[in-house]
Amino acid sequence: MPNARQNKWYWAIQLTGWTLYFLLGLFISYKFFKGSPTMYGIQFTGAFLFLGATHLQRHLSKKYHWQKLPIGQLAVLILLYNSVCSVLVQFITYAQMVVSGSYTWEQMEFLILLLYSVNGIIVLTAWSSFYFGFKSVQRWKAKEVETLKLQLSLKEAELEAIRSQLNPHFLFNSLNNIRSLVLEDPSKAREMITRLSAMMRYVIGYNRNNLVSVAEELEFLDHYVALEKIHFEDKLAFSAQVEEGLSKASIPPLGIQLLVENAIKHGIGTQPKGGNIHLSLQRQNGHVQVQVENTGRLSALPGPSGIGIQSLLERINHSLDQPGTFALDQKTDNSVTATLTLPYKEYENLHR
Repeated sequence: MPNARQNKWYWAIQLTGWTLYFLLGLFISYKFFKGSPTMYGIQFTGAFLFLGATHLQRHLSKKYHWQKLPIGQLAVLILLYNSVCSVLVQFITYAQMVVSGSYTWEQMEFLILLLYSVNGIIVLTAWSSFYFGFKSVQRWKAKEVETLKLQLSLKEAELEAIRSQLNPHFLFNSLNNIRSLVLEDPSKAREMITRLSAMMRYVIGYNRNNLVSVAEELEFLDHYVALEKIHFEDKLAFSAQVEEGLSKASIPPLGIQLLVENAIKHGIGTQPKGGNIHLSLQRQNGHVQVQVENTGRLSALPGPSGIGIQSLLERINHSLDQPGTFALDQKTDNSVTATLTLPYKEYENLHR
């Protein structure tokens, strides 16, 4: 529907504009050529050919994506196209005058042909400037709309993250486990309450930030794993290995936690005897590689098209201006590895 509306406006403007150009030509013919019928015909031919030339330019620019060219190359291409079209139009209209008997080829003067060609180039270039300028504004507005949509989807993703990453099920389990500890081990119960409080503060606070440091994310993850260990007891073994210097890298909040949560929920949670989770972070070719290896089978795990992973990749692309990648592999018969790769950017440098 939008394209049909745009085409209607395009043709309305085209026909109106070249009709006015034709009427101006008629006026000039009347004033300077004493109302010669031949000149009226010449004006109609010129206006019609210019309409065709501009429409062909629009077609070629859309087919071969002229607007993606650097501004300098686009300007040269437009000028070359308009020059060739203008010269061809002058030859065609002159041929029409020869056929009508108004002029002969011998009467053609190079200077007159040059002046009319320059005039045609100016007219066509004015059309091109208006057209490509209008398309640039359209693209800018479309990009603004896409940016606003992305920002809205990111806000929705953040709210969804609060619901999914710290869902009521996790909170209820944690509170029930802490309640059990109150009588058995009051000291540990106080520790777990402190950890849960720190997690909630982190989740509420990160809404104001698109990125956090790996160090902050790992601190949050430490609280999360500690609370999950109460639930799984000795069925959950967790280890981590972080390359030196990566603690200052930037990452979207809850990025690492999402991978670990999936490993617990779809990996360890499906094993009667539980299992191990190993987290590793390393720097590789200007990127941060986050790997979470857990006991389990791939068939029991969600694919990379999961909503949580998709949202995470969108947040990486938006916040770090480069795309991230995600892969899920069955490393051994009873071991699955989730790999998240994102561009390395130092968190401190981004916030100075």
